[in-house]
Amino acid sequence: MKSDISEMYLLLNETDGNRSAIMRSMRKRAYLSASVLFDLQLGGIIKLTDKGMQVIAPLSKDYGFLNPVLDILNDRENKSSKNSLRHVVLNRKINRIVYDGIGEKLLFKNKATKTSSRGLIFSHDKYIPRAEAKKLVVNQIKAELLGSNTASLEIIALVANLSRSRTLKNYFDKDQRAQLTQQVKDLRHNPEYETFFKFAKWVDDFITAIIVAASSSHG
Repeated sequence: MKSDISEMYLLLNETDGNRSAIMRSMRKRAYLSASVLFDLQLGGIIKLTDKGMQVIAPLSKDYGFLNPVLDILNDRENKSSKNSLRHVVLNRKINRIVYDGIGEKLLFKNKATKTSSRGLIFSHDKYIPRAEAKKLVVNQIKAELLGSNTASLEIIALVANLSRSRTLKNYFDKDQRAQLTQQVKDLRHNPEYETFFKFAKWVDDFITAIIVAASSSHG
């Protein structure tokens, strides 16, 4: 398995400064969770069934930080599939484990630097993307979705999550965003992508419902 989608998502969503833009925003955290789910699905670790998500393979040791996510998805005795997914998306402790794990991957690859915020009780790490690493991701999106008629599932998933996290506008102008959106829509009709798009719709519909419910409760 790889964490390409999650890594690219963090690179384009995180900002400079002392506090994490991702950890401060429920929407951004939710779609980081979605990025992880896409990585797990494309890596053959989980799949979508009639009953929801099912874990079908173990993680390698270097992705052990995601085991808490699999433990939650596997918890069928105490939670339904959707309740498990809700816990993955909303639980701040799980969000932090995922964020730190992906951040450490970027740090190891020299795509980010790390700073720490120290409080009286808790301290948190923040991963600041390197400008050149962000530029490479943007250029990859342009090459695959704006410069050709083919695109990897990783880039399709990334663009979808950037759009839903309201980050796409930070890197692409209105015409480019329209072109990206249309290209992804066109790819939905490709039979090779059917399983992926079915999974993507299930995840996105659920996360959208969570965000709407949370917004209403605070309104």
